[in-house]
Amino acid sequence: MVRLLDGSMSAQLKHFGYDCNSAENIPHWTFPANSDESLVANAYKSFLDLGVTDITTNTYHFGSTLDKRIPENDSKKKIYEKYFKIACSSLVKLTEMKDGVRVWGSVGTLATLYHDMSEYNGKYMDNEDAENTACNYYQTILTLFQNKTNVRNLVFETIPSAVEGLMALEALKRFPEMRAVMSFTFKKNACLRHGEKIDTLAGELRKVSQIVGMGINCTDPENVLPALKVIKKHNFPEVFVYPNMGDTKFLNERSDESDVFNLDMVTGWVENGATAIGGCCGVTETQMKILKKIVDNLNNAK
Repeated sequence: MVRLLDGSMSAQLKHFGYDCNSAENIPHWTFPANSDESLVANAYKSFLDLGVTDITTNTYHFGSTLDKRIPENDSKKKIYEKYFKIACSSLVKLTEMKDGVRVWGSVGTLATLYHDMSEYNGKYMDNEDAENTACNYYQTILTLFQNKTNVRNLVFETIPSAVEGLMALEALKRFPEMRAVMSFTFKKNACLRHGEKIDTLAGELRKVSQIVGMGINCTDPENVLPALKVIKKHNFPEVFVYPNMGDTKFLNERSDESDVFNLDMVTGWVENGATAIGGCCGVTETQMKILKKIVDNLNNAK
C-alpha cells in the first residue's frame, strides 16, 4: 500500500489566517503558529480529514529560535520549548483515535538556524566548524523530542549536503529510542543541492538500524526520479517522496494551483520504491486532493 503524507504546513495554515511571511512571524515562519493551539490543531485536522496516513509535527522551523544573533531568542527559550511541546502533543492527541495514522517529528535542516533559504545550496556546510555546529544543533532538537514529547519516530527534512546528513546521523545515534527517515533535497541528476552524489551516503545510512528510511523532499518533481532510482538500490523499508511545487515557481515565491502530480509521474515513483508520497513547499490542499485520488487509484488497482 502506498501511504499518503501531509502537504505544506505554510500553505495549509493560510487557510486559517496565518501568514508565515508576515513581519511578526519572520524569521520563525510556521513555528509561531504553535502559540495558538487551536490554529495548529485545525491545520493538522485538515490534513487528517484529507486522509493522510503519515503526518509531521509543526516543528520544522524551530531551528530559527536557536539563532543567537536574534536578541530575544535567549529570553524566550522556555516559551519556544512550550510551543515545541504543543506542536507535538496536539498532533499526538488528534491521532490517538485514528487507526493506522503515523506521527513523525519534523527535524528541520540546520539551514533553519540561518533562516536564509540556504537549504537550497547547503553552502553553510563549507563554514569553519560546520560539522560541530550541525552536531550540536541536531542534538539540541533531539533532546527536546526525548524530554518534552512522546514522539519517537522522526523525519530529518530538507538536508542539502552529505556531510550534514552524516552529522545528523551521529546525533541520532545518541538517542537509541528514536527511529528516523532521513530526507534530502536534490537538484538534477540525483545530486544533492550542495552537489554530492548520494550512493555512498545511502549505503552508510542503510547500515544503521535506527534509520528506517530515506526521503526526497522540497525537490522539483522533475528531479525526483533520478534520486529515487539510486535510493531504490539500497532497499530501505520506507522511502518518502514529497516534492515542492517546482523549483522555478517556489523559489521565485510564486503561487500556482496547476497540477504538481499526475498518474504517470506518481506511478513511476511507486515503481521505483516510494512507500509514502506527499507535498512540500508551495503544494496546496487542492493539489493534495489530486494526489489523494492518484494514491487511492494505485492502491485499489493492487
